[in-house]
Amino acid sequence: MKILLSSIAKNDIRLLMRVFSAENKQRGIDFLEGLKATINGIAQHHERCNGINTCSMDGFPVTIHYVFENEETLFVTAIFKLN
Repeated sequence: MKILLSSIAKNDIRLLMRVFSAENKQRGIDFLEGLKATINGIAQHHERCNGINTCSMDGFPVTIHYVFENEETLFVTAIFKLN
């Protein structure tokens, strides 16, 4: 499956990397690795629902917002940090 990131999602990732790296350098790296694993898991195992879907990340207060454009494409629209 093709995975696409919106420009907003890319900016969210950059910002969250800085936030988590400020807490601890390794935490920023762990966030990025966890994000990749979570998005790959969504692509492989989630039902293809219409509209915007969300998925929480294990170990980080983050929610991934995404849509399935078709059977071949997962489009990540945004990544929000929970308070």
